[in-house]
Amino acid sequence: MTREATDSLQAEIDHGRTLISRSPVMRRILLLIERIAPTDVSVLLTGPTGTGKELVARLIHKLSGRAERDFIAIDCSAVAPTLLESELFGHERGAFTGAERERVGVFELADGTTLFLDEIANLPLDAQAKLLRVLQEREFRRLGGRRLIRTDFRLVTATNVDLLAAVRAGTFRSDLFHRLKVACVELPPLKDRREDIPLLVAHFISQKRLRLKRPGVCRVSHQALDLLMAYDWPGNVRELENVIETAIVDCPADTIEAAHLIFAAGPGPQVMTHEALDLPYRSARQHALATFERLYLLAQLRRYRGSIKQTARHAGVTTKHVRALMNRHGISRQDFRPMQPLRRAVLAARGSARDPS
Repeated sequence: MTREATDSLQAEIDHGRTLISRSPVMRRILLLIERIAPTDVSVLLTGPTGTGKELVARLIHKLSGRAERDFIAIDCSAVAPTLLESELFGHERGAFTGAERERVGVFELADGTTLFLDEIANLPLDAQAKLLRVLQEREFRRLGGRRLIRTDFRLVTATNVDLLAAVRAGTFRSDLFHRLKVACVELPPLKDRREDIPLLVAHFISQKRLRLKRPGVCRVSHQALDLLMAYDWPGNVRELENVIETAIVDCPADTIEAAHLIFAAGPGPQVMTHEALDLPYRSARQHALATFERLYLLAQLRRYRGSIKQTARHAGVTTKHVRALMNRHGISRQDFRPMQPLRRAVLAARGSARDPS
């Protein structure tokens, strides 16, 4: 991975997929990925839905010694439990009703490459036992088969569930949990890396405006960006991507305005939402205060073009207090520079083009 002059990091992965950040937490995660990717250890990716777990899995594959082979992925929640073992292990003709011909499973397909099992918490207990044996012995039989098949794959799994709690509840095997968690990467929600939102917005507009046949849309207004920065993003990066995509379609000119933003949770950021009003008093108060702080700070920094001294003077607080608030809410002075036309991502992961474009 390489670094832009603005000290942001982007990793081109494949087919237009890009991991982009300038937040300290994501910088630490990317350094961890660089360390574990060349090894063959099993990796468990955790984090809320929409944080980019498959993207990270693909980056681990790309930075590994198995990158020449195709990445194999399966979503354990998208396959019926009755068919999941056949999907994983394959089956011989006649192994069960409807098995009219043999099928090669993903363990066999993943020989020599990386296998990504998403939503691993949805794996039934009997399939968990078989997966554990494959990880230990590196061999298996197809359903209905007698021949042992050797396989050499690197396993990456992902979940948005607390697997340790699932172990305590008896729905996930503790021995399998420890096998999967040789290395663990926990991806943060977008609200914990707000400084990445302007970069992500710029990237999504640059990436999608041509595909959506709206080449004239090339920027976002200050007011719209402030709303995007203040929102809590329950759907994380995936939700942000969807909001920007809808805004590009709805935008009649070159600039996305606040009116073009449609949030999945209803209206845009407010000091108190219906969800916050259902919280205990202290939690609701903290939520309202945090939202107010972000909106107020964004408005004043926007007014004074990122000047901390002028913002502090207007607010009647010290510059140290303003800096502390900016750090708390992931706000950077870079976000208040004059808006420029959006640029394409220019950084690449190891193995792809390294020169800025």
